Amino acid sequence: MRVYHNIPALFTYNSLSTTNDQLQKSINKLSTGLRINSAADDAAGLAISEKMRGQIRGLDMAVRNAQDGISMIQTAEGALNETQSILQRMRELSVQAANDTLTANDRQAIQLEIDQLKEEIDRIANTTQFNKKKLLDGSASILWSTDTPDTKVFVRGGLRQVDAYGQKTALEGNYKVTIEAQEIGQGQVLKTDIFKLKHGSAAEIGQVASSDSKLYDIDKFWDANGKFMLDDPQTLTLVMGDGQQRSVTIYADDTLASLAEKLGGAIQDMQSAYVSTAAVTAGNLVQYVAPGSATTSGNLTVEGTIVISSAVVGKAGEITFIGDEDLLKALSLSQVQESKENRFTVTVTDAHSGDSVAEASVTGNLLVGIVHENVDVEFNSMADVTVSWSITNGNWSFKQISSGPTDAFTTYIHLADNTTVFQIGANEGEDMGVDLGDMSVRSLGIHRVLVTDRESAARSISIIDGAIDKVSSQRAKLGAYQNRLEHTINNLTTASQNLTAAESRIRDLDMAQEMMNFTKLQILMQAGNAMLAQANILPQAVLQLLR
Repeated sequence: MRVYHNIPALFTYNSLSTTNDQLQKSINKLSTGLRINSAADDAAGLAISEKMRGQIRGLDMAVRNAQDGISMIQTAEGALNETQSILQRMRELSVQAANDTLTANDRQAIQLEIDQLKEEIDRIANTTQFNKKKLLDGSASILWSTDTPDTKVFVRGGLRQVDAYGQKTALEGNYKVTIEAQEIGQGQVLKTDIFKLKHGSAAEIGQVASSDSKLYDIDKFWDANGKFMLDDPQTLTLVMGDGQQRSVTIYADDTLASLAEKLGGAIQDMQSAYVSTAAVTAGNLVQYVAPGSATTSGNLTVEGTIVISSAVVGKAGEITFIGDEDLLKALSLSQVQESKENRFTVTVTDAHSGDSVAEASVTGNLLVGIVHENVDVEFNSMADVTVSWSITNGNWSFKQISSGPTDAFTTYIHLADNTTVFQIGANEGEDMGVDLGDMSVRSLGIHRVLVTDRESAARSISIIDGAIDKVSSQRAKLGAYQNRLEHTINNLTTASQNLTAAESRIRDLDMAQEMMNFTKLQILMQAGNAMLAQANILPQAVLQLLR
């Protein structure tokens, strides 16, 4: 019998402490509902659970990302819906303008509406945004720059590529585009009817007017009722094939020479963006063939006519006129030489390494998908072509500048991928690229839509049809993306649900089972307390021996 050490009490205390620790853990689990509250509860289970939690939260955020992606796509598609409505209206107007019941002034009124519609399409393309990110100007797919303003890039999608192993590559490149004229085109030539002096003038009736003859003295500017059409000044608008416009005002005391000078100055102003040679002067662009100045060949063969010739080849250099119907009839402009586009050999190389990228032969100045399948490039239509004036024949001479690749016309393009990418998974690489093309007027090709004459209006119908197809194609892509994202959301939601269930089985507490354990520990705690009290009484029995 001992009194210094109470061994039974120590044993009971240790058991009671153990039971108390287990009871505290049980209370902690029951209060949180979790089986694992710290790494000590289940180290391996905690590690697995945390990885699952990371996946679950990532999947939930990916669902939100996909929903935001749908919102962005709907914003872009909604804007394109209005663009397509505008294009349909432009097509309707082009069909109307192609009818010869209309006068030139009627068509000018239609052209005014079409020009405003073009501006609205550009405004939609440049201002449609989602969270300050522009969607329809091409910058949501590719960032680009060129060495000259004449070279323009039209974006139809990004540079992002996926290889056979599923690896995604965002390309960036500098390209050297070498352009050689293979077949030289020609510019348009227009002529007026012969200008003669009016009846009752001092000169003999039927006589061809001289260059200093005033319009008042020209028979074509008087109608059948003897009314002079220029009693009030008339405005004549010149429209070039690329959409540029200039206006000149014609007065009664203008001479045929000054009329030619005015017209030539307007054309020179428009064509200076294409050719800068000193030969391209107003006097060469528009000339009056005065009596005694006709040439034996070329364009200046008929005395008394105004000859208008374009120093820019192809459709871009064509000139049409808008004005009072009687004034246009007086000028009696007829086309004696149709325009023809240049044909070029185009070589695309890497600007740094010189490695070949592509080579093609094209008519006109638009490279469709040659530099990259999602990139179109427009270059100067007069690239590698020089213009000179033949005094003898009174016409323009177009010649190739270069004699080989070393001295051919070159332009440089820098492309950097900026594809809009949606993170639609919980891990790296689980993403989705979206192609958002440039939906501006030039990219759609409708900057060339003119309805100033019947032929141009008829041609515009086909041009607008092509633009409608481009917008429809982009809208179809956006619809496909949206449908895909909706399926993605369903998949992500299901995956998150299943992974949450799996994580729950690892980390969540079985409340019924733990309540059984808690009740057991409570009983053990009560028993331990009672036994500790009994053990503390045992040493007192020794004191009975002292009585």
